[in-house]
Amino acid sequence: MTTPTGHLSRLDPEEVARAVTAFINTTIMSRSRQIQPDDDLEMAGVDSMALLKVLLFIESEFGFWMPDEDLVEENIKTARAMAAYICRRGSQP
Repeated sequence: MTTPTGHLSRLDPEEVARAVTAFINTTIMSRSRQIQPDDDLEMAGVDSMALLKVLLFIESEFGFWMPDEDLVEENIKTARAMAAYICRRGSQP
């Protein structure tokens, strides 16, 4: 799903949530412990090192780094929250 930054505003939040969830499930979680887009990532066991992997995925897939000031619970609690952030960020000028 590589998407140039200029096309972020056209992304579907559900599609982005599925992509982030799929990345987390294939890269971080065990096969017996898969997450859903609305699952609390911290409660599921996603630690700071795993979160860094997710942030690197976001950078490579969507073309921007999530700045420290945006690393707040509202933006990183769930894969769906990350997707909403990505789509909001993409719609900014």
